[in-house]
Amino acid sequence: MPSTFLGLNTAYTGLVAANASLNTTANNIANVDTEGYSRQQINQSAASAMRAFASYGCIGAGVDTLGAERIRDIFYDEKYWNNNSKYGEYEKKAYYADIIQVYLQDVRDTKAGDSTSVVEGFTTLFNKFHNSLESLATHTGDIDYARTSVSYGGNLSEYFNILYNNFQKMQTDVNDEIKIKVDQINSISQQLSTLNQQIRTIEINGTAVANELRDKRDLLIDQLSKVIDVNCEERIVYDEATGKDTGLRDYVVRIAGGQVLVDGKNYRQLECVPRERWQKENQNDVDGLYDICWKDTKQNAGISGKTVRGEMKGLFEMRDGNNNEAFNGIVRSMDTVDRTITVEVTDDYLKDMTKSTIPLTEGRISIGGKYYYYDSYEVQKLSNGECFYEFKLSDSYDRNPSFVPLDKVGQPVTIGDQINYQGISYYLEQMNEWVREYASIFNGIYNQEGATDYFGQDASKTIFFTGDKVMGGQFGLEVGRDAASYSSTDDGYFQLTAGNFNVSKKLEDDPRYMATHTVYTDGESKYDIIEDLIDLSTNINKMQFRGCSAESFLECLMGDSALNASSAENFTSVFSKIQESIQNDRLSISGVDNDEEAANMMKFQTAFGLAGKMISVLNQCYEQLILQTGV
Repeated sequence: MPSTFLGLNTAYTGLVAANASLNTTANNIANVDTEGYSRQQINQSAASAMRAFASYGCIGAGVDTLGAERIRDIFYDEKYWNNNSKYGEYEKKAYYADIIQVYLQDVRDTKAGDSTSVVEGFTTLFNKFHNSLESLATHTGDIDYARTSVSYGGNLSEYFNILYNNFQKMQTDVNDEIKIKVDQINSISQQLSTLNQQIRTIEINGTAVANELRDKRDLLIDQLSKVIDVNCEERIVYDEATGKDTGLRDYVVRIAGGQVLVDGKNYRQLECVPRERWQKENQNDVDGLYDICWKDTKQNAGISGKTVRGEMKGLFEMRDGNNNEAFNGIVRSMDTVDRTITVEVTDDYLKDMTKSTIPLTEGRISIGGKYYYYDSYEVQKLSNGECFYEFKLSDSYDRNPSFVPLDKVGQPVTIGDQINYQGISYYLEQMNEWVREYASIFNGIYNQEGATDYFGQDASKTIFFTGDKVMGGQFGLEVGRDAASYSSTDDGYFQLTAGNFNVSKKLEDDPRYMATHTVYTDGESKYDIIEDLIDLSTNINKMQFRGCSAESFLECLMGDSALNASSAENFTSVFSKIQESIQNDRLSISGVDNDEEAANMMKFQTAFGLAGKMISVLNQCYEQLILQTGV
C-alpha cells in the first residue's frame, strides 16, 4: 500500500519541475540578445513508479527534474564553421583585390577634390613617352626634344618603381596581418583550454551541465573558424583501470588539415618566424616574411595558401600567390667536390629569364622536404629544348650542415609553393617581365650597329634603359634575354626589376649622348632609330606581352585584377548569404524567441499553479484525515 502522503510528494515534484522551468524561461528571456547564447530547457522524466501491492499494481511517484540543458545541433555548427572559413578567405581577398585595382588605375586622385594630387598611371605616362619620341623624330637636331624624351622615359621608370614599392608595402601589410591572426589563434587556444578545465570541473560528478561555458566555447570556435579551418571533437574519457566511460569528455580542436591545437586542458601555440635574407623564396619578396611554426617543437606548422582555409588562406594566397609558377624541377646530378646540384626544368616560364623570380644569390631550395641553401646558380639552355639549373650550395655549416644525400638524384626540387592564385608575387613578376622585355627590345633597337648620338659619336654599345644597383651605379645589361647560358651573378637583364628600373644616368646628365640615327642623308640626320622605337609601342611583331603590344601592359594587369576582385566579391556575397541561411537554421534551434518564451511562461505558470492547487487540495484532505477522522 502506498504512503498516505505519497500524493503530497508527487505534487511537490511537479511544483519543483514547473518552478525550474519558469526559472529557465526567465534565463532565456534575459539572454535574448546575448551573443552565442543557446536556448535552455529543463529535462524531466516520470519518476519510477511504486508498487502498491493492490489491485492497481503500480502508482506514479511524480516527475524527476534532471537538469537544464542547452538546445544545440552540432550538424549546423559544423556547417557554419566550414562556410565561415570560406567566407573569411574571400572577404580578405576582396579587400586587398580592391586595393590592387586602385594601385593599377591609370589616373587617380590621392585626395578627393584636389586636382594637384592626381597620380598618372602607366597608360598616360607611356603615351607621353611615345609622343615625346614622335616629337623628337620631327625636330632634328634640337637637344630640348631629346631632353624631353629622356625625362618622360624617367617618368615611366619612376612609375614602375613606385608601383613596385606600393605592392611590396602591401605585401608587408599582409604579412603583418598574418601575425595578428596568429596571435588571435593563440589567444583563442588559451581561452579554450581554460574553458575546458572549467567545464570539466563542473561536470565531473555527471549531474550538472556547464551550459553557459559551453556556449562561450562554441562562440570562440565560431571566431576561430573564420581565421582558419577548424575541426572539433568531444572525446570520451575512459577510466584507465576499468576501461569504463567516466562520463567526462575531452574537447579536441584541430586546425590546418587536422593538426591538434587544443586537447582538453592542453593547448599549443604558434609563432611567426621571419625569414632571413638568405631564406627568401622569391626575388621580389620583402625581407622578413613569416613562416608559421609551433612554439613547442619549433617545427614548421605547414600553414600556407595550399594547406589552410579561412582568412589565413586569403592572406597567404594574397601574399605569396604566384599563379602556379614557382620553381620546380628534378635533380639530375650532383658534384660533392664543387658542391653543385644540377636540376632539370621543363616548364617554359623557367626557361625564360624575363620571368625569373627565384633569388639570384643566397636562396634556398627544398629537396624531399628539407631545405638546402645556395649562393648562386647557372642556367644552361640546350638546342634540343632542355634546360638545366646548376645550384652552387653554400659551404656555411650553419646553412648546410651536410651535403645533399646522393640518393636524392631523381627527386623533385622546389623553391616556394605552387599557389594557384594571382597574388602580390604574381603582379610583381608581371611588372618585372614587362620591364625586362621592353628594356631588352628597346635597347636592342637603340644600340643597333651604326647608332650615332648628337655628337656624331658611336653609340652602339650604349643603352637607354637600365637598372640601379643596390650598392650604387647601374647595370650594363651585358647578358641578353635570349642568352643560352648565364650565371646569376652576371650583369644581365634578369637583374632588372620594376623596383630598380631606370634611365641611363649618362643620358639624364647629358641627353646629347642619346642615339637617334644610324646614317646621314643629304647632310641632315635621319631619325631611323627613333622611328623604330616609336613603332615598338604598338607593333606586336617587335614585342608581345601576353599576346598584346607593349602599350597594353596595363590592360592585361587591370583585366587580371578586375577578374580577381569580381570573383572575390561574388564569392564573399555567396558565402555571406549561405552563412546567413545556416545561422538562421542554428537560431531556429538554439536561438531565443520572445513569442515562444512567452508561451512557455504561461504554460509553466499554469503547471506551477496546478501543482500548488494539488498541494492545497491534498492539505485539506490530510487535515480532514488527521484532525477530524474518529472525532
